[in-house]
Amino acid sequence: MKVKDIIRLLEQKAPVRLQEDYDNSGLQWGNPENLVQRILVCLDFTDDALQNAVKNQVQLVISHHPVLFRPVKSINTGAGKGAVLAECIKNNINVYSLHTNYDIADNGLNEYLAETLGLQNISGLKIHSRDELYKLVVFVPEDSLIKVQKAVFSAGAGWIGNYSDCGFSVMGNGTFRPMEGTNPYIGQTGIFETVKEYRLETVVPRDKLKDVVKSMLEVHPYEEVAYDIYRVEEPAHEYSLGRAGNLKEKLCADEFISFVKKKLNVPNVRTAGKDPCAGIQKVAVFCGSFDGDIKALKEKRIDALITGDLKYHTALELEEAGIFTVDAGHYHTEKLFVKAISDMLKKRFNDVIIVEHYGKDIFEYR
Repeated sequence: MKVKDIIRLLEQKAPVRLQEDYDNSGLQWGNPENLVQRILVCLDFTDDALQNAVKNQVQLVISHHPVLFRPVKSINTGAGKGAVLAECIKNNINVYSLHTNYDIADNGLNEYLAETLGLQNISGLKIHSRDELYKLVVFVPEDSLIKVQKAVFSAGAGWIGNYSDCGFSVMGNGTFRPMEGTNPYIGQTGIFETVKEYRLETVVPRDKLKDVVKSMLEVHPYEEVAYDIYRVEEPAHEYSLGRAGNLKEKLCADEFISFVKKKLNVPNVRTAGKDPCAGIQKVAVFCGSFDGDIKALKEKRIDALITGDLKYHTALELEEAGIFTVDAGHYHTEKLFVKAISDMLKKRFNDVIIVEHYGKDIFEYR
């Protein structure tokens, strides 16, 4: 197993293109060709996480929060991030971060948070982005269909929701006449040819289009490949920030607070707003720091919000909007990342040892 094999899985689940503009998800440092036998998964790559990685001789660390979040202008290997980088190089530790792209992704961290809370009828809270999709159509001789299919699917084509390798092929007749100076795979120079060919078509996200076409051309046997690319206007797959869902039964504010504490195993929470008269049933979750978009909550008729790092003035606006809010803290709304990623890796890679590092909340309550 190589680092790039792990990255391929992570980016299938949470494409880097989904990340926010300010973010820096992806390979923080290391070599994609390096071998991997042990992986440490953590929320933050702290000194404690580093020591745990060295102790367990891991070759890859997967963190939620990027280690290199802001541009690095100098590297002092005696302190701070420079020291962490130096220690990682010394111990051959590669670091990859999966941040806002995983928050937003289908079956990502917000989805996992909503499921952990037992919400039903889970949906996106608000649209973050839509895939720009293209339809690739290529004509392939009968004996090369499977090879070309594998090439385009491996390069990122054929994803529809959580289904991979989606495509369609139909047999037909292709015609051509090789002219002087050509080197045809089938047929002879100057002779009109009719051959059995498959029309293979599949969908490709814009950011994968260049790689998919390159992979297709590399394995296609024809000297001149006939293919078409069409822009797909509708429907486009939508990605959402946050999630919304329903509790199994209505709860009053005190019951809801106890419910959240139990589900997230958090000792203390901050709350804002009044206990809704009709009770709490429709709930929104927004892991980490809430972005302050109360309009989306109103449109979804949300009774209560669970988030972290709630700002004072945002809390005032939420109270005015009649939305009861539980600030369970950044750490406690995102520590689920460790189990979510670990379970995904264990399910896919049987021969890799996973080390789970939960760390602790940076805040203490006294």
